Amino acid sequence: MYRLLLLLALLCQNVFACELVVRFENYAAQSKLNDDLVWHGMDVDFAKALLDEAGCSYRFVSIPWGRALKLLEEGDIDLILSVTKTPVREQFAHFIGPQRMETIVFAMNSGEPHQLDSLESLFHLSKPIAIQRNAYYGEAFTARLARRTDSETQFIYVPDNQVKLNLLKKGRIAGFLEEKFNILYQSKNNPDFEKFAISPLVINENPVYFAFSKARTSSERLQRLSQAFERVKRSGKLDQITAKYGTN
Repeated sequence: MYRLLLLLALLCQNVFACELVVRFENYAAQSKLNDDLVWHGMDVDFAKALLDEAGCSYRFVSIPWGRALKLLEEGDIDLILSVTKTPVREQFAHFIGPQRMETIVFAMNSGEPHQLDSLESLFHLSKPIAIQRNAYYGEAFTARLARRTDSETQFIYVPDNQVKLNLLKKGRIAGFLEEKFNILYQSKNNPDFEKFAISPLVINENPVYFAFSKARTSSERLQRLSQAFERVKRSGKLDQITAKYGTN
């Protein structure tokens, strides 16, 4: 009888075990690795709030955006934060949320400003624009990019945020597409961004979510995480985090 109870306990422990690998990128206020190798930032706070509520343990890893989505699809990591829900991504990820709202804008050098009055004007600049591979900039932008001709603005795919920052500083691009919150934070806290400006044109605005790998997330775990999200939402913790970082 004791052995049977022990076996059942071990089986239950395996079913409900919750140890997650969470992807971040060392950039801006969303997720930053300090000198003591401790992660902090808005998305870090979101992850801790949800996973602590769910009773999950976690390990944070630094992975560029494009590669992270592939690893999520292959089941090598469990969670990416601030992900836009799209039909393609829903094939390999469970989405819990929404986590918050995201606004995509055009960042440029303040010494070489560009007047943008519509999405169409992005496709008539004299220099290329940097974008991240596999990032989502909205349905309208995606559709227009697919119709781009060789005589229109070129778009350079970069692996991470630091590359597009370096390209703009060297004058090789007209600017890059980025979340507004990140640019505002960097302008206040990073000397490299002192000469950067934001176009008032909004490229895209939509909710973003916690994205969990379908390959690593059982139905039991998904239910556990979904219920934890609802409790965190009702408690006001999500609003407290967005208020802390000034995004509400």
